[in-house]
Amino acid sequence: MVFTHFKNNGVNKSGININLNNSNSLHFDEEKEIVELLFEGLSSLERGMRSLSKNITTPAGKISIIAVDMVGRIVIVEIGRDDTEDLIFKSIDHFDWALNHMKDLEERYKFYNIDPTLAPRIVVLAPAYSEKFVKRATYLNPTFIDIYEYQIKESMGMRKVYFRPFSFINNKKWVIYLRTKSIEDHLNYLENDALRDTLKSLLVEVQSLRNDCTIDTSSGYVKFKDKSENIILGIYVLKNYFWINWEDKRWNGHLISSKDGFNSLKPAVLRAVRKEA
Repeated sequence: MVFTHFKNNGVNKSGININLNNSNSLHFDEEKEIVELLFEGLSSLERGMRSLSKNITTPAGKISIIAVDMVGRIVIVEIGRDDTEDLIFKSIDHFDWALNHMKDLEERYKFYNIDPTLAPRIVVLAPAYSEKFVKRATYLNPTFIDIYEYQIKESMGMRKVYFRPFSFINNKKWVIYLRTKSIEDHLNYLENDALRDTLKSLLVEVQSLRNDCTIDTSSGYVKFKDKSENIILGIYVLKNYFWINWEDKRWNGHLISSKDGFNSLKPAVLRAVRKEA
């Protein structure tokens, strides 16, 4: 496995017991020794990142390292070895703790220009990740977590830390591709034939009134949007009824469970559609 070598962290081997295997990789008996080495070498991971504290005890559990990046954002560093299955959930718990203690962290690290208006980041480091971790990270897809693999090697009497971003491309078997539902998918989801025909007729009529509109189903419901991307009509389809909203406030809509019920509202819906033109 080839890792990008950023920089020697400057920690020599004195005082730390090591066991070299044939690949020249290091294995440590104590987790604290790994934390110490990564604490010293964290600046190699990202320009401007500085380690602040290590092995911090919180009500949400122990945080391996707290750091700060070049823009003043708090960085929670989670380090795993063989126990990575729950690391993603542990990371989120620590993110929540940090988010709710930004003022305290700003005061504690007041000489490091912490910006309390910026949400924390999480960096997860491990030599490798379990299948369960990969699946959980794939499903959650959190944008505030950066995942890296690390490797520690010895060269010329010096320990060096090597990092590389974790590649989800190499774990495609755990990625689920969800197809965006089409208009037909939404219509067919309705089990009430009369309501299905009613909704289909409405969609055709709206399109004939507003040929400048586009239909967007990427969010899991049907949206009619104008050229400025404003939503002029929203329809959420369920098995036995559908919810329709044509007002500015998102949830001020109406539940339609029968054809007669919709016919009483149809004039207001069409007036709103025309008004937006």
